Amino acid sequence: MELKKALHALSIEALRSFQEEALNTLLADRSLLTLMPTSAGKSLIFTSFAMVQERLTIVIEPHLALELDQVRQLQDKGVAAACLNSLQSSAERKSVLARIEQGELLLLFVTPEMLQNRKVQTALRQADPAGIMIDEAHCVCQQGPGFREDYLRIREFVQSLPTPPVVGAFTATATPTTERYILEQLGIEDAHVIRGGVTRDNIELRVIEVGHGLGGRKASDLIELRKREIICKKLRQRKGDRVIIYTNTIDRVEKLHRYLCKQGFKAEFYHGKCEDKPVRLERFASGKVKVMVATNAFGLGVNIPDIRLVIHHAPLIGLDDYTQEAGRAGRDGKKSTALLLWHEYDFTINRRLIKENQLELKGAELKERLHALEALHDYACENHKCRWGMIREFFGEKSGKRCKKRCDNCKNR
Repeated sequence: MELKKALHALSIEALRSFQEEALNTLLADRSLLTLMPTSAGKSLIFTSFAMVQERLTIVIEPHLALELDQVRQLQDKGVAAACLNSLQSSAERKSVLARIEQGELLLLFVTPEMLQNRKVQTALRQADPAGIMIDEAHCVCQQGPGFREDYLRIREFVQSLPTPPVVGAFTATATPTTERYILEQLGIEDAHVIRGGVTRDNIELRVIEVGHGLGGRKASDLIELRKREIICKKLRQRKGDRVIIYTNTIDRVEKLHRYLCKQGFKAEFYHGKCEDKPVRLERFASGKVKVMVATNAFGLGVNIPDIRLVIHHAPLIGLDDYTQEAGRAGRDGKKSTALLLWHEYDFTINRRLIKENQLELKGAELKERLHALEALHDYACENHKCRWGMIREFFGEKSGKRCKKRCDNCKNR
């Protein structure tokens, strides 16, 4: 298919310069790593590649929410796309496998775990895919023994295919160290790398320390109450806007969701173990509810453009993860806000989580994760530096000029 015809089907007038460079790299059968901020349009690269090649392209996604969202949008535009996941019945999976064998699909979305299924591998080897695309490729660096090890088996699967496909990797957040690790783990050390800046001009960054001077565990109920009061206040100020509230455990997600519903807010919740994931995603995507309370199982690459506010009820385990999730706001380019709520005890818990090896990290990986966590701690504690400048420095860019009005520190000068 001609590129012009493919873009017309996707309702796109033209590719951006980096998208064109990336697509031409893949079409020239050269591996690719693209590092661009959220909402830049990375998914359009592998979508247009599949349509131009008119051959099956496999897209590896980390989460079901992302997988379902991508497929829904492509099917709405008439693109032959499908997914294979654990939510499907045996009959549904057989139907998708049959479409693969008959050459009917252009895009197949799978998680790394589903990619290791023997029947899936057999069907894909026979289909002779044109490309393997790893979306949210930074996830390759966050896996290890006992936790999503199948990310580390992607390279083995690619090398098992009868005809070597071109490999593309895409992410919005990668330090120079992470970049090298991605290339090594995927076996594409000679890949062409396209790197853009991490700054999002339309997102204002804000931080609120909650319960300063209060003890950690002893005052946890009071700290939680104050966080909830702030969240409710922000939701009332943003009445009618679409909002994501992230927190770090399933228990916290469900308790916060129940609390918000009792306060009169129409909210949905989402985490890795909840039922009816497609229904929950659809309720939020369609606007039936305006507030989504979630763990990091929701959000990576989910293309809901008009999210005006992203609140973190508690800090994550690194400035890289925080930048990724804050970037869910304002994908339509309009002014939006990312707010981080924190107490010192939150970071104590996160350090313990890492150091007690619950993430199964060792050596350089452990050091890298602790560095990312301390960078987020510095970001939260800082009252003077430009927050966007701190993020740029963390990702290996020059801090540059102050953002003036796109973070609370610069606004308060």
